[in-house]
Amino acid sequence: MKYIAFLRGINVGKNKLILMEDLKKLFVSMGFKNIKTYLRSGNVIFENININDNCNNYNEGNINNISSKISENIENSFGFWAECILLSEKEIFSLINNNPFFDNTSHDNSEIIGSIGFTEPIESLYITIFKNKIDKNLAEKLVKDSKNNVSDDKFSIYEKEIYLACKNGYHKTKFNNNYFELKLDNIATTRNFKTILKIKDLLI
Repeated sequence: MKYIAFLRGINVGKNKLILMEDLKKLFVSMGFKNIKTYLRSGNVIFENININDNCNNYNEGNINNISSKISENIENSFGFWAECILLSEKEIFSLINNNPFFDNTSHDNSEIIGSIGFTEPIESLYITIFKNKIDKNLAEKLVKDSKNNVSDDKFSIYEKEIYLACKNGYHKTKFNNNYFELKLDNIATTRNFKTILKIKDLLI
């Protein structure tokens, strides 16, 4: 089965720098196969021969264990800790299909090309992916608090992700990664939706 490791906070400015070639070598040393990296923000596609659809050890605990091992190996090799959020290829396709800003009235989800099929400009679409399930009580409080803020930005909360549409760009929104982490007490990393679509293409 293919997996995608989303690393949090690497290669931001001059902090936590990792060359993608070095990152790829690290994943090879851990025994992963068919490794691809995409962008410097830390998106690694790989196959783990120890987990597949027919294995009973495919569960959240095991995934979190692999995620922690990746972070530990990064710290041992590069001298800093980088949180890793691990998703399966099935989960990536679910992220796309569940996008609330997708216009499924006129397009089939499997045929998303560029900005076609979205109710908002694709450049404005982001997704914040959480390491653990979002606490429902905190989520309800977050929604309530957000209604008191005057903003053109929109977001929608799911079990382990938040979909975000930033009218004026992600760099100007209040609803950034740090905001959601603080409000929901949960580790997260954010990607623009173009990146998610590109990862989908690399999985095929």
